[in-house]
Amino acid sequence: MAADFVTHVQIRERFATLRQVGIAAESYPKYVKTAIEPHHLDVVLMTFVRAGRGQHVMGEAVHEILAPSVAVTMAGEPHSVVSDADGVDVVNVFIDPLVRPLPTLSPPLDLALAALIPLPSAPALSPTRFAQVELRDDDRFAPLLDLLVAETAQPRNVELIEALRTALLATCAHAVVERGLLPGDPPRNATDARIGAVRAWLDQHYLEQHSLGSLAERAHLERTYFSTRFSQVVGMSFSEYVIRLRIRYAAGLLQTTERTVSEISRASGFRDLSNFGRAFKRLTGVAPRQFRREARAVSGAGGDQR
Repeated sequence: MAADFVTHVQIRERFATLRQVGIAAESYPKYVKTAIEPHHLDVVLMTFVRAGRGQHVMGEAVHEILAPSVAVTMAGEPHSVVSDADGVDVVNVFIDPLVRPLPTLSPPLDLALAALIPLPSAPALSPTRFAQVELRDDDRFAPLLDLLVAETAQPRNVELIEALRTALLATCAHAVVERGLLPGDPPRNATDARIGAVRAWLDQHYLEQHSLGSLAERAHLERTYFSTRFSQVVGMSFSEYVIRLRIRYAAGLLQTTERTVSEISRASGFRDLSNFGRAFKRLTGVAPRQFRREARAVSGAGGDQR
């Protein structure tokens, strides 16, 4: 596939739920495309093919489509779905890990999700070992897709969409395990278990102030080694991980309360309003006040937009 002919498609701007919750979905019940038209997105794409025949071109590789199945294309990775004359039934699910980190799942689903969506910032994770994952009716993915498509078009509740995101990703991870796509027993050691315990603790205590030293002590590891291994296991530094949890919390306050941006910044663990604003815009693409306006436009809440 010649890179010169790859089209860049901006998805973040199209869906309010993608900016708010980090997920959106579109359904194409009869998608017909008989020529290769490579393009890449600014977010992760999960291509669910529910029925039909065709090929999925991913980079330079060409894969015959299984149906039903799911295939993952990372942000910036060229791809194209080619169908026969009858078309394919496709649901595109867009995931933005910058807005919402991938959920923390229990073993072995955690490794399965990491293999399915290998974030480039996580060098310790093995690359995807499969082009697509075969799905079955007893995987119960179809109702989740239908509801997610409906919630993208007419969102009702942020918590519901977040729950759908976790459920769909966990369902796909379960399919990876059930299809035997993970090699043998998951490679685990005591150090990574300690890192996992610290991550789980941070998930509950991210509003508190932390230092590298205090977290390394909690993991019973030397500071530099803890920092390096946390980045490898989780896919980002501990400070970035905490920032993303705090921004997620702040986004919820912006959506559901009348508190000022300054108050929300402090409540979310930020000591400096300008640092909060920069982090919020970096992770969501918009400033806090614009995020609040868009959230209220989505919910139809109106009201104060401070």
